Amino acid sequence: MQEELLQETQSLCPECLRKIAALRKVANGNVYLEKSCPVHGDFRVLVWRDAELYRRWGRGEETRGPQKRLTATQRGCPYDCGLCPEHRAETCTVLMEVTASCDLHCPFCFASSGKGTSDLDLGKIAGMYQAIVDAGGPYPVQLSGGEPTVRDDLPHIVALGKKMGFGHIQLNTHGLRLARDREYLLRLKEAGVDLVYLQFDGVSDDVYHQLRGANLLDLKLQAIENCAQARIGVILVPTLVPRVNDHQVGDIVRLAKRWVPVVKGIHFQPVSYFGRYPRTPRDEDRITIPDVLRALEAQTQGEVRATDFVPRRRSDSHCGFSGFFVLMEDQHLQATTSFNHRQLEATHGSGCLKESPAQHVRRFISQRGRFIERSSGCCSTGAGGWQGFF
Repeated sequence: MQEELLQETQSLCPECLRKIAALRKVANGNVYLEKSCPVHGDFRVLVWRDAELYRRWGRGEETRGPQKRLTATQRGCPYDCGLCPEHRAETCTVLMEVTASCDLHCPFCFASSGKGTSDLDLGKIAGMYQAIVDAGGPYPVQLSGGEPTVRDDLPHIVALGKKMGFGHIQLNTHGLRLARDREYLLRLKEAGVDLVYLQFDGVSDDVYHQLRGANLLDLKLQAIENCAQARIGVILVPTLVPRVNDHQVGDIVRLAKRWVPVVKGIHFQPVSYFGRYPRTPRDEDRITIPDVLRALEAQTQGEVRATDFVPRRRSDSHCGFSGFFVLMEDQHLQATTSFNHRQLEATHGSGCLKESPAQHVRRFISQRGRFIERSSGCCSTGAGGWQGFF
């Protein structure tokens, strides 16, 4: 088997988290990451199932990093973190974990969330908000966990952020309390929640039973209905797992179209095998960005095409894609983005490419990621995500 070296890089041993050298290689038309730990041996991981598209995807812009750094370099990346001097990415949206607790025990959980852990008090949360301001914010914030709606005081957390100047606050949630407790949802709306980032894995209960351990479809749909009544925008967030729900990509798009204008977009997340997962994945257990693009085109019968999507503009261009669409009167999605021409000005307004990638995303989220009543909606999608909005 002839192999081609694409890049030398660095990675971590998945067992001991030691920083080790790694290689990106092409083999059998796909891209793999190879690495070797002196203690735990060799690892080879599929990262991209189309080497030619990987090459054409290119590399985006280098970014300048945060305006302010909050910690010193001691052990080096990735062990220091906390916005250390080696941090190279600007902030788009800050994910702020307000609890480690959750009232589900999903078989697939990136955070390995559980029950019974103590929550941060409002004073510490105020300190977290202030740290974001000190780093150059206020930026868009996504309140996450765990499951943030297990906190009865979540509306106070939202209101505190608004008081401290945060103009866009998202809620990352499985949506069960939003479905069952409309009064709680209205309190969140009154406090200032702008967008619900809703776990939404498929359109049948067998999917939820496998991924979340319970039949949840009716509750997911009720959460969307309640958000529509409260006039809060929703992003659908499916975790895509091969042979579980990757065959429902097109169905999720069609459902989202029916819920315009409350549903603003879809953010597909190809499964990452960390957190709570019982076994080591094989190549066939992985779903890569080209797989998602092909599924979108095939399952929408070409209404959404792979060439409608563009890479991220940042140097980590292979970590995600985005596309922006208008829902026409005949219920057909009309793309306004194209990988062939990358005319993003047509999507987001003239001159926006003069902004840095992070500035553009922050502005786009703040403008599009909220409920707007329209006769025809606009939809965007992204993987790893569809980063777009209906």
